[in-house]
Amino acid sequence: MNDDPAGVPGRMPSSARVPVRSAVRAWVYDRVIAGMTAEWYRQVLERLPTGARILDVGIGTGAALARCADLVRAKELAVVGLDIDRDYLACCQAALGRSGLTGHVTPVLGSVYDHRGGPYDAVYFSASLMLLPDPAAAIAHVASLLSENGRLYSTQTFHHRRSALLEWAKPLAQHVTTIHFGRVTYEHEFRKAFADAGVEVEELTTMRSTRNSSYRLAVARVPESA
Repeated sequence: MNDDPAGVPGRMPSSARVPVRSAVRAWVYDRVIAGMTAEWYRQVLERLPTGARILDVGIGTGAALARCADLVRAKELAVVGLDIDRDYLACCQAALGRSGLTGHVTPVLGSVYDHRGGPYDAVYFSASLMLLPDPAAAIAHVASLLSENGRLYSTQTFHHRRSALLEWAKPLAQHVTTIHFGRVTYEHEFRKAFADAGVEVEELTTMRSTRNSSYRLAVARVPESA
């Protein structure tokens, strides 16, 4: 568990209340995103050692992590949940309370580029990496926050071939739903972000695949030479 949650800059107050507008946005987010990403979280958390300290970049409403509460408690994990959306984090605080995770997860309002916590045994981007304006810079920064044998995890949807329709539709979906779905991601662009950051992708596992896309788990590390 977090030894000093109050010392984390930008920590959301435990008394944060959820306005009606925020609750509606969170409800849409959870119905669209959380059901799919909860299993992604579980696959990452199962790989972590007991007592691991984790930076969750883009924790959102916390619904996906809350669905893995049994695993978080059993492994005594300590999670710092980072997000730039105050509305989502207010909902996250409520979700953590309902799932009994307030002693394990500390929601923090702030940008990944400015975060100064750690050291972390794991940093996890749950479909959030390619939402960022500069993924390579984000990777390089969080890699500097890892412990000696720490790993960077990312779960991401990859499209197998370029689709002009999807590239047009994703920004439109954000305008309609207020949820940032990011840009259409292709494997070569994803790998390039890690290469540009000087971080090595040591594993890229397909969790599920369809005709046009696949859901994959990447595990990366800082090379010893770095």
